Amino acid sequence: MEQKKIKILVLFYTRGGCTADFAREIGKGAEAIAGTEVALRRIPEILSREALGHDAVRSARMDAIEKEFPEATIEDLISADGVAFGTPVHFGSFASQVKHFLDQLTVVWHQQKLVNKPAAVFCVGHGLHSGEEVALLSLIIPLLNLGMIPVGIPYPIQSDAHDFDAGSPYGAIFISASGKREMTDMDKKVAQILGRRLASMATLLSCGCDACGICQDLTRSLKHP
Repeated sequence: MEQKKIKILVLFYTRGGCTADFAREIGKGAEAIAGTEVALRRIPEILSREALGHDAVRSARMDAIEKEFPEATIEDLISADGVAFGTPVHFGSFASQVKHFLDQLTVVWHQQKLVNKPAAVFCVGHGLHSGEEVALLSLIIPLLNLGMIPVGIPYPIQSDAHDFDAGSPYGAIFISASGKREMTDMDKKVAQILGRRLASMATLLSCGCDACGICQDLTRSLKHP
């Protein structure tokens, strides 16, 4: 029997490109799980270029990002077996562009199209203590309302060095210093760990095997009778 391909969607909003770079590392981790297909999709901008300020360098980056990454659709979410949601930290929370995208899911919520899908969250902040963990926890709340199953990064898995300073049990975190700081190997490692865990959970919940029936019983029991 041919193994089912597991579809992982890495969905993110980015303005300067740092969150896109971090999203690539999440995708690399997911691809390490056999039978996984990864799609990176961009949440569209809702602000005008005028509102974002006249910055030629930033505008060029945004043009490049829009050219590289296809714009996300609701169908991308529905068809995925697992989803990673990425955001920059804006004023101590997740970006309004991400909230706007999630606010379009009312019909999907009523139809329970995202129930039992595993979800992971990641973010990029400008500096330490600028609200990264609050942003992750805030982003998890609507995902729980949609019936998704959060996947985090337990400390025993992520921390194998005394100087470990990347990530969080709630998701992956990268401190970019407004784009001045490059990702370290530890930053990349924590993102890839999250991607692997997400793909692994999606595989377990989507296998549909007849060998044990546990995955099927689990998903049936979690739906409304």
